[in-house]
Amino acid sequence: MDTFGALALATEDPTPDLLHRQPYGRFDKLINGHMWRNIMVQAVYQLAVQLGLLWFGVLFLSDCTDGYITSTVCVPLLPNGQGKNHAGNYRDTVIYNTFVWMQLFNELNCRRIFNEVNMFKGVLNNWFFVGIWLLSASVQVASVQFGGDVFHTVPLDSYAWAACIAVGAFSLVLGVFQRFVPVCFANSSAMQEGGGQLGADGVLREISRPGGVGVHGGSLQRRLLDDGAL
Repeated sequence: MDTFGALALATEDPTPDLLHRQPYGRFDKLINGHMWRNIMVQAVYQLAVQLGLLWFGVLFLSDCTDGYITSTVCVPLLPNGQGKNHAGNYRDTVIYNTFVWMQLFNELNCRRIFNEVNMFKGVLNNWFFVGIWLLSASVQVASVQFGGDVFHTVPLDSYAWAACIAVGAFSLVLGVFQRFVPVCFANSSAMQEGGGQLGADGVLREISRPGGVGVHGGSLQRRLLDDGAL
């Protein structure tokens, strides 16, 4: 899944917005401040969900399956997380399924790494991304419902499926709000030296001092020249 995700994101075509960005210096960090913020917010959410299901899942989960379909007869899970099918663990299957769906929806968040709110912009222009995402989702459904011998999973009922996908889709909602969390450290050496300000679209803009003289030109340009970016 990680390979598919990396391949999907790597097929994103460059956009005209890139022409408005300042070049990066050779000493700039590979992971900038916006990336660290996005990683930490999503990591905290995913960790909280996974630990909550692991520790408390048996208290509110129930197994309503009848083979591969959903029945009207539901049973509470055993303390070890097993449901009707003792060939696998129902709670652990829910944990696995929820984790993968959080990753799949977070792939959409990762299409925009700065403060852009619309992470769906241009997604339909990249059929490689759409195809890989749908393939990953299809493989996940098959691995849960029919991959018990290989993945040690058990089929889930429709209620569990809806809950897993809903929890995963909340990563998109969280992805919007996380973009309003301020970044507490500069994203590049050019910004630290020149005092530039990174906009929501990743464009580095000058900041004018009280006398009306911007700090974008002199020191920032010299730093970029020193870094070999100009």
